[in-house]
Amino acid sequence: MVPTPYLATGLLQTIYATMRVRLYDRNSDVTYERNMFVMKDGATVSLDWYPSIEGKGPIALLLSGVGGSSQEHHIRAMAKSLVTRFKGGGGFRVVVVNHRGTARTPITSPRPYDSGFTDDLRTVVGHVRAANADSKLIGIGFSMGANVLTKYIGEEGASCTLACAVAVCCPFDIRVSSSAINQSNLLNNYVFQPAVMRTLLRAIKRAEHLTTDPSWDLDMTRISRAKRLWELEEELLVKTSGYRDLDEYYERSGSVSYVDNISIPFLAINSLDDRITPPQGIPLAKFTANPSIALALVPHGGHLGFLTGFPPRIWFIRPIEQFVEAIIR
Repeated sequence: MVPTPYLATGLLQTIYATMRVRLYDRNSDVTYERNMFVMKDGATVSLDWYPSIEGKGPIALLLSGVGGSSQEHHIRAMAKSLVTRFKGGGGFRVVVVNHRGTARTPITSPRPYDSGFTDDLRTVVGHVRAANADSKLIGIGFSMGANVLTKYIGEEGASCTLACAVAVCCPFDIRVSSSAINQSNLLNNYVFQPAVMRTLLRAIKRAEHLTTDPSWDLDMTRISRAKRLWELEEELLVKTSGYRDLDEYYERSGSVSYVDNISIPFLAINSLDDRITPPQGIPLAKFTANPSIALALVPHGGHLGFLTGFPPRIWFIRPIEQFVEAIIR
């Protein structure tokens, strides 16, 4: 993949990809049919279907990154391409699994989502499977959503009911990704770290009516004054998700420990110039040892960029479709 000439670095690819959600393009006409789903703990998760809930044929479950939703450019582009490419003969339906509290979904439970929280995905897969017994299901995750998906299929092992799965820009080792973002430099201090922290702070703002939960014991002053991402992780994610400390959060949230147990066809796509999910976190030896999984590690792409040509188009969509087609046809 040759990157678009004026997007030749991972940083430029990442920034452009982030801004695409604000631009009108050929994927902006993707409109969803929403299904609200309530979990056992009372949490609400919104499922956005494209082109509709009803239909036959295979179903692709898409998961976005931190604070993302069905409106992300790469999500819309992937959804539209899957539906269009496989339109004949019982084409794809796509369902975007929006994380708790995202995509204008009401916050109805004090338990938020985090990088390693797979319960919602497991429940949704069971729900979609029960309502579509004759349809093959696949999973495609992006960034944090890729980690959740990867961890889930590893936890399920040979019992996994997905036909295959794809992870794009999966962090695998949350400690490595967090360390990369927490390093003090101009890009992290003024671009990446503030962006992630704003997402987390917006989430806690929307859940203000639930932050009085005594089990959380949140220090709202520390949260409001936090300057580094690790401070929010420690005060917010650790406490609201029930981890003992930051080390346990990193250890238990990452999908790296579950890659060995993946039993379905699995493709991971990562970039060497990704500053958010750096290649140091990729378990290369595990990819070599497990015959069910494959890694496409490319030189350029940034974080969820992978833009080539003019006007820029997302490169990873085509190989994902080829992989999926080879498995389900």
